Order: sequence, then structure tokens, then C-alpha cells
Amino acid sequence: MIKIRQLGPAAIPPLRRVLQEKDRRATRFLLWLETKWPSVTRYYSHMPDSSKMTERRWTACQVLATLGPTAKPAIPEIIQVMESKDPADVNAGSMALWAAGIDADACERLDESLEKGRSGSGRISIVNALGNVKPPSARTLNVLTKELQDASPYISEAAAEALGRLGVAAPAVIDGLNKLQRSAPNELTAITCSAALWQLQHDQTAATNVFCILEGLLQKTIPPPIGGGNGGQGVDAIEQSFMKGAELLEKMPLAEAEKRRALGIMGSFCDKSGRIFVRMLLLPAMMDLGLPREKCFDVCMTGLSQNEDYYRLQAARLLVGVAGKFPTNEINVDDLVHDRELGVRVYAAKIHWQNRRSPEVVVPILADALNRPKYQSYYYPEILTAALTELGDIGSQAGEARTNVAALRNDPDAKVAQLATDTLGRMDR
Repeated sequence: MIKIRQLGPAAIPPLRRVLQEKDRRATRFLLWLETKWPSVTRYYSHMPDSSKMTERRWTACQVLATLGPTAKPAIPEIIQVMESKDPADVNAGSMALWAAGIDADACERLDESLEKGRSGSGRISIVNALGNVKPPSARTLNVLTKELQDASPYISEAAAEALGRLGVAAPAVIDGLNKLQRSAPNELTAITCSAALWQLQHDQTAATNVFCILEGLLQKTIPPPIGGGNGGQGVDAIEQSFMKGAELLEKMPLAEAEKRRALGIMGSFCDKSGRIFVRMLLLPAMMDLGLPREKCFDVCMTGLSQNEDYYRLQAARLLVGVAGKFPTNEINVDDLVHDRELGVRVYAAKIHWQNRRSPEVVVPILADALNRPKYQSYYYPEILTAALTELGDIGSQAGEARTNVAALRNDPDAKVAQLATDTLGRMDR
């Protein structure tokens, strides 16, 4: 995959063909023929393998995602992948689309997909994507407003969230949100409508509505985590309701008594859930609402003590935010900068620099993090961005990393190349 990525724009045409192969008429006919006449494989040895095509499509989307905006020419095929009935295809296409960048042209194609009913499992992903481009076109607003009336609560809730993000308080949008809120099929949709109406109108009744909904949810039995065990990164509708409620309450100008009430609700839910993943998801909002310093650090350190890499990376990222607000003298940053996982080391280096300003410690760690072939992973784009940004913050004292940064000026991902160029400029000041 790294070798394909290094081709840059030259890799796009063959990758587009890989995305198309599963939907070609000849391929669909042969797959249909095999289901109707299984013995056909005795006479024709080149029958397509659906599972292998899915694997190739996933790999192609991964490569396109690592190319970032360079992958824009493949957006038509990426959207076709998102229209698939196969959830694996949808996830792969969504990953590639967000990395390539969603612009007005992409929105036109996404609008058309919804209008013509072409999307299968990817409708939610398409609705979410449409909430990413401001200002939205009249066509996009019309499409999303219609989706508020969809029979699926997942689609209508996603449309409400997208409209709130877009920030256009058109009469039809407000009317649609009010109607959906009055007939909301579940608490998550009701909270999402309240959040959208506050974003569009600064409706102060939103806090009252959210308080009542969340306090009601606290009285319910919390189902086992999705997938069993500790639930991994899965979140159910109740957990999403508290996440969205916390995000809204954090933004609103609450009185101190209301902040304490909100904090009490979130804390009670965390205790009832018992999931560190949920505590970490709610931590930014709870910190802004007044969660004490020691409890903020406790969440981060508990996350870092987990075995799963996604927990530990999330905890390290959160620790940077906590360290920016509170003193971190009791945190053993020296151990964290030598952690087994790259992401933890990079975020620990940010804290180490903030506290001690020791370039001889942090710069080698950040420079090493720029080696994509050595550290390629699902999380690497986030880690790379964090490392480059921190090297820019360090400035002229990060000279040891100059060669590593300069090499990224020719990265196939235009965003990475630009960030590397900007970082070098900051290092020269």
C-alpha cells in the first residue's frame, strides 16, 4: 500500500478502476449467473470473486484516504462505493471521501444520490457528508430537509445534525426541525433537534429540554455494550444521547447552578456506564463544565492503563488538553515519551515541551514519528499531523528534524505537503 501511495496522482486511474470493477455490468451478470447456475465455473474459469473484489476495493479506499486531496478525481467512484448495500464498502468509501475532501462539486453528486434513491447502506454517511460544506446550496438544504421526514430514525436524526452544522436558519429547515422534535422517535433524535435549533436560533429552551431528557435516561437500564465485553469503540443510542447533550450544554451560556446540574448528570451516567471509553468521550465537555483537576487526570491515566491502542491514543490526546488547563507535575512524562506506542509518545512530547522546553528530548521523538513506512497504521494521519504541528510550535530549536520535515514537502497528500512547508517556515523564524 505504501508503494502504491508513493505513485501519487499516477495511482489514481488504476485505483478508480478497482473501485469500479464490482459494479461493472459484466461483473454483475457473471455473479448473477453463478448464483443461478453454480456449475458454470466448470466451463468458465474466470468468474469474479466477490470477496476478493471487496478486499481490493477496501485497499484502494485506504490508499486513496492516505493521498488526501490528491484523490479528488476519484470522488465519483468513491460516492458509488458509498451507495453500496455492503456496509464494508460504505465504511471504506466514507473514509476515502472525508480524506479526499468534500467540496461543492462532491455535494452535488451526493445530493443527486439521495434524490434518485441510489444509496443503500450509505445513506447516513451521505447525509453526514452533506453537513460539511458551508455555505450549503439550496439543493442541499432541500435534500436534507426532506430527509427529516424519513421513516428511519437514523436518517432523520443524521439530517437534523447536518442541518444544525450548516447553520442556515431557513424557514423550511426550522419548521422541519420543530416537527421532528415534536414527534421524535427517540431521545437521541430529540436532543439532536434541540441542538440544531440552538445552533440555528440560539433557542434557550434547548437546555431545559436536554436536562429533562438526560435525567429521564438516567432512570433507564443501560444495555450491555455493543459487541459485549467493554464495548470497544462502539456507542449505543443512549451513550450518543449523553455525548450530544454534553456537547450542547458545553456550548451554551449556562449559569453556575446549571453547570453543576449538567456535570452531575454526566458524572452519574459515567458511574452507571462504567466504561472508560464513555468517560473519555465526555471528558472535554465535563472539564469545561468544571470537572475537578484530579478527576480529569484520573480519566486520562485510566485510559492510558488500558491494553487497547485506541484507548491509549485517545487518553494521551486528552491528557494534552488537560495539561493545558492544569499543572501536570505529578504526571511521569519521562515514562510516557518512551511509551511503546508512537501516538502516546508524540502527545507526551507535546506535554514535555510545554513543561520543560527540552528539545534534546522531544525533537528526536517527533522527527522519528515522520517515518510513515515505519509507523503506517489507521491512526497514523492523526499522529503525523500532531508531530508536524508540534515541531512548528518548537520552531528554530527543532532543527534536528529539518531533514525529516523537508522530505514531506513532496508528500503525495497535498495537505501533508503544505503542513510540512508551513512547519519549515515556522522553524526558520
